Amino acid sequence: MAAAFEIMSEVNFRGLRADALADRAGVPKSTIYRRWPSLAELAVDAIDTRLGPRALQPTDDPLADITTLICTTHALLLGPGLARTLVQLAMELVEHPEASGSYRARVIAPLREGAIEAVQRAIDAGLWRGPDATTSVDLMVGAMLYRVAWFDHVPSLDECFTLAEAVAREPLPR
Repeated sequence: MAAAFEIMSEVNFRGLRADALADRAGVPKSTIYRRWPSLAELAVDAIDTRLGPRALQPTDDPLADITTLICTTHALLLGPGLARTLVQLAMELVEHPEASGSYRARVIAPLREGAIEAVQRAIDAGLWRGPDATTSVDLMVGAMLYRVAWFDHVPSLDECFTLAEAVAREPLPR
């Protein structure tokens, strides 16, 4: 898993090759294909393993939780090499439905569900004037991924906060 993640960080998902992975991991190529039916599924496992636990433990302050989620998401998903890899992998997963479902459940859902829940608590407390929680989270994440996918620009943490505040129509604690 570590070797796959290292390769993807260096050359993105499209540069991941079974022979190079086998060499780096010190295993026969057959070991890779015996365990994973596709490089996409291997990539999902490698990313999920590398990212580790991502579930948010809610506090009494939904805006502080949103700030934590923005910082966590930026650090985990928009780090060097990973943002482009995630976009490439997401596009590749269109042709791999099983891996796609696993990617959504294991990589995306923990942060997305925590963010939706935190935004909903902020709405309930009158601290969020933006759209409903699901739409708000999708707008924030979508804007960040759009910049990565189409402009090859990984947003800074400041840019992530600017996007979130535009959606919330409220300042967020930083």
